[in-house]
Amino acid sequence: MADIVKTASLLNIECVFLDGDTRTITMKNPRSNISSSDIENLETFMQTENIIIGDRDSSDFRKIKKTVKRNTTTRYLDLE
Repeated sequence: MADIVKTASLLNIECVFLDGDTRTITMKNPRSNISSSDIENLETFMQTENIIIGDRDSSDFRKIKKTVKRNTTTRYLDLE
């Protein structure tokens, strides 16, 4: 059996709520061409529509603090 190589990408979106609480939303295999304006539009949408709330005090969404896109490669070695 041959070695197996798997690649994936993750987009982590760190959200801040009015009570100071933070939460990270992780998206698997996001679009490859996500731009900063896409993130700004998402932030505006989340502020206006109030679609997520904090779990500590049910506080409203305030802003996106940070986004990080990571690409990962996992290699499974066939040692036989």
